[in-house]
Amino acid sequence: MRFVFARERDGRVHFRKRHPEVTVREVKEVFEFRMVIQPTYGGAWKGIGHSRARRFLVVIFKWGKTKDSVLILTAYPAKRSHVEVYLRSTGGIR
Repeated sequence: MRFVFARERDGRVHFRKRHPEVTVREVKEVFEFRMVIQPTYGGAWKGIGHSRARRFLVVIFKWGKTKDSVLILTAYPAKRSHVEVYLRSTGGIR
């Protein structure tokens, strides 16, 4: 899967400006595991999942035209309510 990250005018990855503790590697890892996907505004999707270190993240993204690429709009640490949605929907961490 190919990842394209939204960028600031200075070239930095967009979500790193407000959430410097979230890494690009962690965002890519979220797509390796099961995640809960919900529709959101503007044709984007909200993915709730976890990294290999079991850190929960919320990733706002859009699928590419062929679904083999993903445009990452933003990402941030999940709140407790996001984790609860994930656990209810998937039955636990796998």
